[in-house]
Amino acid sequence: MRRKTRLGAAGAAVSALLLLGFTDYLPDRIAEYSRKVEQVRGRKFSRTVQASELDKAELRNVLHSKLSEQLPVPADEYFRTLSSLGLIDEQPHLLDTLVDFYASQVIAFYDPQPRRFFVIRGAESAAADGADGLDGSDPSGGMAQGLIFSHELTHALQDESLRLDDRMQKLKDDSDRALALQSLLEGEATLVMIRVALQQIPGANDQTEEQIGPLLSAGALEKANVPADVPEYFIDQLFFPYVDGLEYVRAAVKRGGWAEVDKLWRTPPDSSAEILHGVSLPPPAQGLLPDNLTTIAPGQRLLYFDTLGEWTLRFLLERGLTEKEASIAAEGWRGDRIAFFSTGATTGYLWRIRFDEPASASRFEAALRKSRAKRPAPATETIRVSGKDVVLFAGLAKAPELPGWKP
Repeated sequence: MRRKTRLGAAGAAVSALLLLGFTDYLPDRIAEYSRKVEQVRGRKFSRTVQASELDKAELRNVLHSKLSEQLPVPADEYFRTLSSLGLIDEQPHLLDTLVDFYASQVIAFYDPQPRRFFVIRGAESAAADGADGLDGSDPSGGMAQGLIFSHELTHALQDESLRLDDRMQKLKDDSDRALALQSLLEGEATLVMIRVALQQIPGANDQTEEQIGPLLSAGALEKANVPADVPEYFIDQLFFPYVDGLEYVRAAVKRGGWAEVDKLWRTPPDSSAEILHGVSLPPPAQGLLPDNLTTIAPGQRLLYFDTLGEWTLRFLLERGLTEKEASIAAEGWRGDRIAFFSTGATTGYLWRIRFDEPASASRFEAALRKSRAKRPAPATETIRVSGKDVVLFAGLAKAPELPGWKP
């Protein structure tokens, strides 16, 4: 059996999986798979999901708009902040690169802003070259169609209660919480998708789900197929909600059925740390940086605040360390807040990270210095540790005075 799958698109608003041609029967398929999603998920749609087609040029415009809307500052400034911290390497026209990449992968998606399911005109013929059914047969009209419809219709069902667009817009200054919410949404949609697909396999049970699930989720995607000019940061961030989110939601369903996921709808996870460790944690620490930083960075323009979270800490460390080293060093994260500044073409930052105990903070500091030695940060970066906190700053003339901070 060959296994060729393609990667989905950007953010909670645009998520897509493999599909063959279905546009001729779109209303009927929407009705059919809405019923299947309701049966698996145990919740009813309150309305019929509207659907229509987009051509590839329109898709590119939609993706460009969606990506730009989700960023806290204009794209070029945003990418410079990631580069200044060492998460990506600088490269020109990065927004266009990402849009081109995502557009090449999207077959269909549910968009919560107009609350509509979109099919990309002509994309199904390209997808047909890389798809096989679980039995090696042509899956058109069968399982492959069910994957995309059940996944995206689950997002439509989520949107009825959660109002996804509004929620994500409110998290523009907390990318870690946004990633955690996205992991819940994609994990649930992927699990529903798997269970709808398994209905077509006679005698399928929990063991079948364990065996087949990875083949139908993003865990089967191969990063080797991603263009070389797409930064690894965005690739890993795209995989995480599907792979780790699926395990997070599956564990919740094992604990208490779909009612446990209903609870998560009411109180979504606060951080990527909860997704990574599969446990509830105290709310992340607040008040780590003052809201007004003009006295700390005179003459510099404040770009934006953000919370990056344990997933980003791991990724940053992995640029110079092994995955295991990075995971151990990032454990104990209990909150962070970063502010990015700009002085002309120079970007600086002030980042305060709270850990569960002083030993965790010291372990992270040591790991970060080791990682930086292999993948250097800006020459002006300073790293300080005190108690449970680690503070990093670059582009500032002196050590900042922060509430409760004793360097």
